[in-house]
Amino acid sequence: MDTIIYLIRHAETIDENGIRNTNEDFQMINEKEILSVYGEEQSKKLSENTELNNIDVIWSSSYTRAKATAKYIANNNNVPINLDSSLSERKLGNLKELGEFMKDKSTRDPSQEQLLDRKFKTSDGESAEDTRQRMTKFFDRILKEYEGKRIAVITHRRFYKILFTKLV
Repeated sequence: MDTIIYLIRHAETIDENGIRNTNEDFQMINEKEILSVYGEEQSKKLSENTELNNIDVIWSSSYTRAKATAKYIANNNNVPINLDSSLSERKLGNLKELGEFMKDKSTRDPSQEQLLDRKFKTSDGESAEDTRQRMTKFFDRILKEYEGKRIAVITHRRFYKILFTKLV
């Protein structure tokens, strides 16, 4: 029997504006983003897709929006959600250092620029290459551990860009 992996990006998140009255760093705020009402509807509808019936195992990023997307699939298949930090977004790290990196760049998108320079990382962050290696180890492990199973993996958009962007 073939191993089947469904790679799923979390549903739409809520837009937030204004000042955050928190002492949490950017990374913590990012990890706690929630789904919008539409994102909740997307997740429920996705879970009703017949392709996602009979899922044997679910893996999710520990970020709130990924778990919120996974919960409907888990409920419909009566399986628990396994969390793994390997599925988290790339840690950007020190925003001041990231700003210095971005000051001469033609785009204003740090994630895009860091895909072009796959080895760049801030002092407390990850490079795109570090993240790709982390994700590759995760998939190598689950492909061995769940051979012949149907696996749903819920993660983030940048995950795909890093994993599937051709190395320069």
